[in-house]
Amino acid sequence: MTACVDGPRADASHPHSRPGNFPVVEPFALEQAGSRLTVDFELPEAPRNGGPRPVFIGFRAVNATSDGSDEMLRNSVQLTEYLHESALPVRIRLRRIAGAHEDPVLLYDIHRNIADLETRYEPHPGEIFTNHPAASTDNTPLIDAGLFRDDEVYYVHQFAQIVPQPGTYRVEVESLESHPVLEQLKRKLPKLRYELLVSHYYPR
Repeated sequence: MTACVDGPRADASHPHSRPGNFPVVEPFALEQAGSRLTVDFELPEAPRNGGPRPVFIGFRAVNATSDGSDEMLRNSVQLTEYLHESALPVRIRLRRIAGAHEDPVLLYDIHRNIADLETRYEPHPGEIFTNHPAASTDNTPLIDAGLFRDDEVYYVHQFAQIVPQPGTYRVEVESLESHPVLEQLKRKLPKLRYELLVSHYYPR
């Protein structure tokens, strides 16, 4: 996996190399407009005893487990409400890499029909995503990679779903708005951080 984390002047075309691949967990300044991140990753082959497993691109807010104080509870509730209720527009580009070629990959986002309580994924007609419902990750590979800890709390949200075709991919993500509330909460909750997440869903 290769990754770079930058501010508004970042050049997403030259990611820096480092070990690792999938699932993807990388620091991402979601709260800062213009923050950009580029990551190369490899989607693995489907297991022999099952079909391809859906993959999502999203983020997680990571905090320390509760210390039992009323102040931490209030701040944690504010974080949860903001993540669920506020628009968090991001630009996402995904390309599949084959040799010297990079081919754009169609992304899907979730739609819920309140009338019949159905949920479905439809092709997303652009690069800007604002819908970010909560999601559940398959924690086993995250634990194996040292990316999941018992002394942390994870607020996981998804932006887009990928058709799980094995291969090498490059994802570019850019935050399009500043979020002072999320910035302030990082001062009130010293362990709080935001991360890009590309992962399998929790197996059902």
